[in-house]
Amino acid sequence: MRSLVAAVIAVSLAICGCASAPAVAGLQGPTATEAPLLAPAAAVADGADTVTVLRSGEPTFAELNRLVDGARASIAVEVYEFGRTDLAAALVRTHDRGVAVTVIDDPSEAATASTAIGLRAAGIDVLDYPVRARMIDHVKLLVVDATVAVVGGINWGAGSAANHDFDVEVRGPAVTNLARVFTRDLVTCGRDVVVPAAQPDRAVLVGATLPGAEILPMVLAAIAGAQRSLDVAMYTLTDAAAVDAMEVARARGVAVRVLLDPSERPSDPSAASLEAHGVAVRLYRSSGEKLHAKAVVADGASVVLGSANWTVSGFEHNHELDVAIPGDTAIATALEQQFSSDWMSSG
Repeated sequence: MRSLVAAVIAVSLAICGCASAPAVAGLQGPTATEAPLLAPAAAVADGADTVTVLRSGEPTFAELNRLVDGARASIAVEVYEFGRTDLAAALVRTHDRGVAVTVIDDPSEAATASTAIGLRAAGIDVLDYPVRARMIDHVKLLVVDATVAVVGGINWGAGSAANHDFDVEVRGPAVTNLARVFTRDLVTCGRDVVVPAAQPDRAVLVGATLPGAEILPMVLAAIAGAQRSLDVAMYTLTDAAAVDAMEVARARGVAVRVLLDPSERPSDPSAASLEAHGVAVRLYRSSGEKLHAKAVVADGASVVLGSANWTVSGFEHNHELDVAIPGDTAIATALEQQFSSDWMSSG
């Protein structure tokens, strides 16, 4: 059965032009102009939650595989781009030993749709999120045994390990609130399930779009609350409210640094406006990988990160999932290490 499923997955990836990617990408080390990807940070206790910052790179995908392989009762996956054959195979192995595996996919993403063929062939419960014009299901979420969750901006694509991005692995009441988003999405997909009440948690705040519009207020609150510094790493930046808030922060004396992906040309007008208002803006010096992060660190202490680009689509149209972690310098420092490395290499 596993050989059959592996063959189906391989054929599916070949259909979408991804078959040449190995099951676990063999990435070369950083070039002279490429900032290194740092290893996962140490776990940090934050209130009732425990948080570990994960950065793009094979160590993070090794951790994702470890969590999947260690599941005992249930796995929930909702991810926009799913082209990693190692993770698909891990889900199949886990399903084969009796763990309940449920996947919500975005059928409009070619690699994901192809992976879904193999997962369904293995008997895994895969639901298509009902995407429509001008929107996608852009969430990146893994919940294992209702006790640990990984959320952020890192896709499970064949080339995602090379990009510069962030996830967080969390344990505690935040897991319940993240699992609640997944359950709510099951309802959106037509599944008859009961959505539990949210759990009180001041340490890790969960924000989503569809049905609400919770992420933009989280972002604006982080920017408005900054007193000394704002560091923003953003794949796509076009939202006028976010740009204006950063310009206002700079006008009141906050040191604002914005690092953007050079391939995302729609961000150019925002970059020009920020620079005109005294904000330091750099384009990430890429060697083919993306600056795929969607993260802000305020005053070296508070963080917002997740799947949402700072665009109207990210804040209003797409289905997105972010977390805000206020007032934890250890977590903020872990993000700042990667940001500073990327910033310096892009000078």
